[in-house]
Amino acid sequence: MLSSLNLIRRKVLSSSSKRVSRGMATILNSEPYMVMVKFDIKEHYLDRFIEGAVADGVGSVLTEEGCRRFDVVQDLKDHTKFAFTEAYDNKEAFEHHVTTHHFLKFHRATRPTQVSEPVVSFCRVLFPANGNFDSYVEGKDNEMGFGTHHIRHSGQHIQSDYLAEYLSVVMAEAGEATKETSCLRFDVYQNLEVPNEIYTYEVYEDVEAYNQHQQTSTAEARAKKTQEWGKAGGAGELVGRNIWPPNCWNFSSEL
Repeated sequence: MLSSLNLIRRKVLSSSSKRVSRGMATILNSEPYMVMVKFDIKEHYLDRFIEGAVADGVGSVLTEEGCRRFDVVQDLKDHTKFAFTEAYDNKEAFEHHVTTHHFLKFHRATRPTQVSEPVVSFCRVLFPANGNFDSYVEGKDNEMGFGTHHIRHSGQHIQSDYLAEYLSVVMAEAGEATKETSCLRFDVYQNLEVPNEIYTYEVYEDVEAYNQHQQTSTAEARAKKTQEWGKAGGAGELVGRNIWPPNCWNFSSEL
C-alpha cells in the first residue's frame, strides 16, 4: 500500500500546474467551514477506498486554495469504518471542491465500495476561537504512509433543553485538553443544519495520551452528560488513526 500512496502523490502533483502557496493565509478566526463525513465500506474494497480517499485528500490540500485540511481516519476496531474531517475557508470553497477532478474521481471510484450513503455534517467552529486549521507543512510533500496518532471523531445529538449546559461542559474539557502536551488538538463543532448535533475532533499523539485524557475530570464529566442528555440520531463516534495526512504534517491547533 505504501508504494501505491507514493504513486498517488506523484500523480496528483504532476497533474496540477503548481502547488498552492499557503504563505501566511492560516485561518485565524472561527469562520472555517467544516465538513464531517463518515463512511461504512465493504471489506473487500478497503484498499480501493483508501487509495481514493488519500488521492482526494492530497489533491484537495495541495491544489485547492480554500482547503486547509483533509484528514482521513480509519477506525481501529472496525477497519471498514472511516471518517473525514475537512476544513475550508468558507462554504464557497467547499462548493468548488466538489467540482474538482480529484473529488469527482474519488466519488466515481468509491461509490461501489460503500455499504450505505455517507453521513455528512456541515459545521461551524465553536472551539478554538482562534486556531490553526492548516495541515500542510512546507517541505513535506514527499512524505506518505499511514500515521499513528490516536484520533476521536465524535458527533452527538443532545436534547435541546440541555444543549447550552452540555456545550459548557464540552468547552471546559476542550480548554483543559489543549493544556495537555500530548493532545494536539481538541476542536468543538456545531452542525449548521442540526444545531443540537455537537462534534468533537480530538487528536492525541498516541493511544496512551488518549487514555490518560479519558481519566481527567473534564472528560469524565462530558461522558456522563453525553449519556444523560444524548439522544438517538447523531453521527456517533469513531476512534482510529490517521490514514492521511502523515504524522509529520500539522495536526496542532496552535498558531
